[in-house]
Amino acid sequence: MTLTDAQIERYSRQIIVPRVGGRGQERLLAARMLLAGDARDIEAPLAYLVGAGVGAIGVRLPGDQDGFTEKIAAACELNADASVTVADESKDRVDLALLIVGSDAALKVADEFVSDRDVRAWVVARLDTPGIIAVIPAGSPSPPAVDASMRPGVGNRSEAADFIAMLATAEAFKLIAGYAENPSRATIEFDGYQTRVRLHP
Repeated sequence: MTLTDAQIERYSRQIIVPRVGGRGQERLLAARMLLAGDARDIEAPLAYLVGAGVGAIGVRLPGDQDGFTEKIAAACELNADASVTVADESKDRVDLALLIVGSDAALKVADEFVSDRDVRAWVVARLDTPGIIAVIPAGSPSPPAVDASMRPGVGNRSEAADFIAMLATAEAFKLIAGYAENPSRATIEFDGYQTRVRLHP
């Protein structure tokens, strides 16, 4: 995919970011990703990803979350380069799944995604205290369902939950854009707004 003049103008602020550039933007526009979580937790990440030009985003919500379809439509009106599908049931391979777990219902949806889809890379955020993000690039050995950091049951919501969700979204953006040449599997642990990053071989 080659960027048009209009796309170069639209995404110029991203294109000038070192290690993103035109190739990174082309990857974003060609990407197919999944986004799962409760409506309140994925609303801002979805708007960011649509604005960034992620080409195709499949959204999975636990249960019937009224009003979210209208928010998706409004987000898509802002960027014709992005398409969003609610309750994406296709079995096509996707580049990345971003799972934002803020409730037991969202955890159930995330577990279904893990067992049900062909996904190259994962970013999983837990919004309960103390909060954690697992970044699992393509080629890593195990999906998040078997990762020790993704314990069962969702506890009390972290005070930094919105911050955690947006940091997970930024990590997803970096993986899709190819920000790092050889990204490492990582765990980001939270103590309030303080973070500690552990890299895994």
